[in-house]
Parts: sequence; C-alpha cells; structure tokens
Amino acid sequence: MAENGTTPQVPSADDIVNSLHTIFLAGVGAIAASAEKGSELFQSLVDKGQATVDEGKAKNAELIQNVKTRIDDTKNDAIRTYLKNLSPEQRSAFVESVRRAADEAEAEAQKAADAAEVTADDVAAEAVSVDVDADDEA
Repeated sequence: MAENGTTPQVPSADDIVNSLHTIFLAGVGAIAASAEKGSELFQSLVDKGQATVDEGKAKNAELIQNVKTRIDDTKNDAIRTYLKNLSPEQRSAFVESVRRAADEAEAEAQKAADAAEVTADDVAAEAVSVDVDADDEA
C-alpha cells in the first residue's frame, strides 16, 4: 500500500509503448540535431581554416615584399657608401666595370634566347618531312 492510503497505479502496456516511442523519437531528434550542428560546426571550422590560410599567405607575401625592399635599400646604401669613398678615377673605373658586366650579362641572355629560338626552329623544321621516294615511284 502507498503511504497516502491508495494503491499504486501500474502503467498500462500502451503507456509504456508510448513512453518508449517518445524516448526513441527524442533520441532520433538528438542524433539529427547533432548531425546538423556537427555539419555546421565542421563547415565553420573549414571556413575558419581557409580564412587563416589565406591570411597567412597575404602576410607571407607582405613579409617577402618587405624583406626584398629592405635588401634593395641595404644594397643601394652599400653601393652609395662605397662610391662616396672612391676617388673620381676609382668611381669611373667602377662604373666602367659595372657597364662591362651588364653588357656581358645582356650578351649571354641574348645568346640563350637565340639558342632557344634556333632550337624551336629546328624542331619545327624536323616536324616537316617530305617523302622523296614516294614521288619517284609514282
């Protein structure tokens, strides 16, 4: 007997089935909600990762440009300092040696370009063939 003097109620089979069905639906809903939120979270993480990579690439490019600028500035400062310490005759000789080096570099670059052009022409010429024997037999 119950404390208040009434007999305890025993749930019916339908009540138990309905409760189990409700618990089952709650579980299915939880799984569906977790999958949906998990998918959203996953996409959010992918987007955040991509944004971080893009930001890193931009910062890397900026750093590289800053380093190149500093190298150029340092190189130019070093050349200016070197030239200031030369006599007029030494400066003229230095300028002439730089001019010769630039001319040699230009000649080498032109020679390489000419060689590449000849190679391309040779390949094109080899691609065209004439079958002289076939004309003789006809």
